[in-house]
Amino acid sequence: MKNDEYFQRVKGLYPEDLKSINQIIQVMLTCIRNQNSIWIIGNGGSASTADHFEVDLSYVRLNESSHKIKAKSLCSNSSLITAIGNDIGFEKIFSHQLLRNAEEGDICIAISASGNSLNLVEAFKECKSRNIVTIGLLGFDGGALKNLADIPCLLTSEKGLYGPIEDVHLSICHFIADQLKKLIFEEQK
Repeated sequence: MKNDEYFQRVKGLYPEDLKSINQIIQVMLTCIRNQNSIWIIGNGGSASTADHFEVDLSYVRLNESSHKIKAKSLCSNSSLITAIGNDIGFEKIFSHQLLRNAEEGDICIAISASGNSLNLVEAFKECKSRNIVTIGLLGFDGGALKNLADIPCLLTSEKGLYGPIEDVHLSICHFIADQLKKLIFEEQK
């Protein structure tokens, strides 16, 4: 393997068209303006991206007159996740949290390379029943989430490219947080 093969693979996954990403930014900006919540979910490496995205969104420095960003990763409370997994079922670890906390007007962002994790699918089904906008940052062929997401952002790739997909998903999250910060600060002027 050539030294730069991994990086070339990652580079090739970046979307040429930012249409879906710009759509995500606009939907998130509306959610923030309306003081609704942004729920973020994922498994494995994507769970850490969900936690990281919460930090990036929550850490945006705002003045007192600006909109507050209410973002929450549903991946970070291991006690709650294991209780739900043990007592209700692992496939319900996110949908149960959404059932208890999410409201119409909120957004749920699922980050997944495969798009087929049952706990993410169940979460999106819960969102659909409650009129919560669903956004999927997806890889491979998009899996089941591609058809459940109101806004799918698909990085089409061969199956099994978890690392490169997760790298690009994190970059997209950084880009979205940066753009939201700029838009919010522009509104404050």
